[in-house]
Amino acid sequence: MLPTFADDAETIALDLSTAVGMLDNGLAFYIRENTAPGGRAQLRLVVKAGSAHESDSQKGVAHFLEHMMFNGTESFPANELVQVLQRFGAEFGPDINAYTSYEETVYMLELPTDDPDTVATGFDVLLEWATAATLDPEEVDLERGVLVEEWRLRDQGFWGRYFAEVTDLLLADTPYDGRLPLGAPADVEATTPEGLRSFYEDWYRPDLMAVVAVGDFGADDIEAMIRERFETIAGPADAPAVPDLFTNAFEAPAFLIMADPEAADAFVELNYPVPAGGGTGTVGGLRRQIAIDAAFDMLATRLYEDTLRGVTPYFDPSRAANEFVRTQGTDGIAASAHPEDLAATAEALLTEVERVRRFGFVAGELERAIGNLRSDVESEYDQRTTKQDGAYAADLVENFLGGSPAAAALEWRDLQLRLIDELTLDQVWATFAATVEATEPLVIVAGPEASADVMPDVEALTAIHAALATMELEARSDDTVEVEALMEPPAPEQVAQRHTLPDTVIPVIEFDNGLWFISWPTEIHAGHAELIAASPGGWVTLAAADVAEAKLLGDVILASGVAEFDQVTLERALVGTEVTLQPFVDEVWEGFSGSVDTADLEILFQLIHLYMDDPRFDPVAIPIVQNRLQQQVESPETLVDTALELAIAAARFPNDSRFSPLPSVEELATLDLARVEAVFADRFGDPGDFVFVLVGDFDPDAAEALARRYLGTIPGGTFREEFIDDRPEEPEGVVAETVEAGTGERGVLTMRFDTQGPLDPDLRVHLDILEAVIEQRLTTHIREELSASYSPFVIVNQVDEPVAGVEVSVRIDGDPSGIDDVRAALLADLEDLTSNGPTADEFAIAQEQVFRNYELIDNLNLARAMLHAAFYPDDLVTEIIDRFDRVDAVTRADIRAVAQQVITLDEYIEIALVPIGFGE
Repeated sequence: MLPTFADDAETIALDLSTAVGMLDNGLAFYIRENTAPGGRAQLRLVVKAGSAHESDSQKGVAHFLEHMMFNGTESFPANELVQVLQRFGAEFGPDINAYTSYEETVYMLELPTDDPDTVATGFDVLLEWATAATLDPEEVDLERGVLVEEWRLRDQGFWGRYFAEVTDLLLADTPYDGRLPLGAPADVEATTPEGLRSFYEDWYRPDLMAVVAVGDFGADDIEAMIRERFETIAGPADAPAVPDLFTNAFEAPAFLIMADPEAADAFVELNYPVPAGGGTGTVGGLRRQIAIDAAFDMLATRLYEDTLRGVTPYFDPSRAANEFVRTQGTDGIAASAHPEDLAATAEALLTEVERVRRFGFVAGELERAIGNLRSDVESEYDQRTTKQDGAYAADLVENFLGGSPAAAALEWRDLQLRLIDELTLDQVWATFAATVEATEPLVIVAGPEASADVMPDVEALTAIHAALATMELEARSDDTVEVEALMEPPAPEQVAQRHTLPDTVIPVIEFDNGLWFISWPTEIHAGHAELIAASPGGWVTLAAADVAEAKLLGDVILASGVAEFDQVTLERALVGTEVTLQPFVDEVWEGFSGSVDTADLEILFQLIHLYMDDPRFDPVAIPIVQNRLQQQVESPETLVDTALELAIAAARFPNDSRFSPLPSVEELATLDLARVEAVFADRFGDPGDFVFVLVGDFDPDAAEALARRYLGTIPGGTFREEFIDDRPEEPEGVVAETVEAGTGERGVLTMRFDTQGPLDPDLRVHLDILEAVIEQRLTTHIREELSASYSPFVIVNQVDEPVAGVEVSVRIDGDPSGIDDVRAALLADLEDLTSNGPTADEFAIAQEQVFRNYELIDNLNLARAMLHAAFYPDDLVTEIIDRFDRVDAVTRADIRAVAQQVITLDEYIEIALVPIGFGE
């Protein structure tokens, strides 16, 4: 039985800074003023209707209708709506989007607020979506292809099949049964304009809708806009009753065994399905959620620590859930394994759940869980002043749909901390036990089809589960070992030199060991900072036999611990902190990437010092890393994305395995700890040419003091390296290859254009605009006109080293039988772009989109710009500001010229991927 408390029924009050109201017709609205990022507004139209509201003859209609909202309303026919929003700088996907689930459909806009007319247009669009969809039969027919391509992208792979199987089991005999939001091709073909209209009129009604607005505006003005537009909406006279949606606990265990040709690895997952308990909108609901979060987090941590001790048949355990609907909880646990170890893994996971059900947790586990929970809450509160518009909008959408709390920051922090501090071992144990005893588990076992013969069957899994009741178990002992500190702080080192980055006041300090430290405080993200560090070199400086060790070095280090602390002890010592630090070695760089809450800045600096001065290499790390990659390495042809990456690398760098995104079978099998240690010493053993950059919310004097104490004291000299270009020459002409991978009805066409040449500030802006132009063409021509792909995209990558240049990569997923047509359309588009440049409308939209993107600078981008300026002093950090003027100065002729420069239609790589056995 779940524990109960006197204040369980108390409702958590909504933040008074949010204006909440309801119009006479029943439409709700939420309005919140916010200035992060500033100059923007996030708008939402929320409809409490999704695929669970469909009739038997309407399968897939809710999602189809969502698509049609972007294909014509009374004031914005056909695709004009998207084009109007794009002219304000919005991008289809990041800024203009929507989703449909079983229970809701949500439409999302992000718009600039510097022009009141733009904001007004945004609300006009919401109103049109709510009341004025045209559902033109011609547009409906055109959209069928896009929906089929979305089905192909999401369903025609392992995870699509996995989720279909899992939902069939979890939602059986409920109103959700057979109501997957994403309709199959037959459902898409059967949908009619009349069926869409019927669903629209039945369910898009004011009593099931809310408008959410968060951003840099006046709340009174926004409320007036909402009232003016939405007060006159009337609901249907004969509106259907809202269905009673529910789920059931399992009366008997269920087993799903998936031997799939595209399974990336083998794993076991346990779900414990129970009807949701009313959400977290009350104190009792929040208390129960905190307790269950603590319990399953402790269980996952216990299993994870066991893997770090090398005593398990599984690896990479984690908390898991398959929560597709709001009326069901499916908390659980999962772990990967080799196929032959799946039965043992299922037994190990079920056994540990049973152990916790019988005995609960130990004091040290709860103490650490409370430390992490408190840290998360404090971190959220410290960052409250820069909480982004989108985050507030998401909270308010959830409040409308499910009653989730959207409380004031201080009250929310205090309530959570009180409930966390009140947690007891008995309470958490009772909450966990009540959850798993209220149902039976869904046991999922998945693995590669080729390993089906060694995977357990239902009979074996049933026997494992049945044996739990009589299994002799012992409670875990508390093995907590207190760690007073990571290290004794060394005496601070004096600064050897001070200067600034060119043409700025950004300070640079140099130490006698050669290390540079650059820091810049900002107010972009309160209570948080980003760190990047780099040194020229990379794996290109190493012998070919050591490249695999170099690429996997970061993963080995993060499973080894540091100094005298193994990884278990280290992670326990870091409980209650918000610090991440990842070492890496790529082609021409080695370094660190990290992030930190301001309160934990000293911990970050200590970790840097220890990793560079006293690294640890634990033998247990090698099998951990090998296990994670083994299936991909041994059978890359089963994985579409992996096979595509391998084919591109092989075409660009033929006969040079160093550039492969994966190690070979032999390289992985012979991964050597001693060589990892030698590579680490070679790349990180001397700080002489390292540059560390810290950007965020911190006291610059305190940051400098930490740098003097922990960075300046890293032993080393002034060793410095230059970039080495050891890349093979680019292949000449057109290199076109077809590869086979996967078994679903999914094809991919990708083209890559590589050019070399200097990158000046004007060219960088021109390239960003070119990318936006190509993205428009892909959306307009490939997606909308041809209906050949759901989400074609382009990346224009500006490369600075080892040699400056540009990589243009286009990827189009779609029907494998349509690749020839897609290729012809893409080449025609690119040829037109190089010959004629963008149209006036394309150019204006791209120019505005790039300008608006430049307005949204974050700490990480600033840190990268400063790191770049440290190594390339002629490339000024001030270009982040100057590029706004450069955007205004760009012409269509400039974009045509840059297209001619980087889209070399007589020299590129093309990879066409089709399913295994396609065409046979």
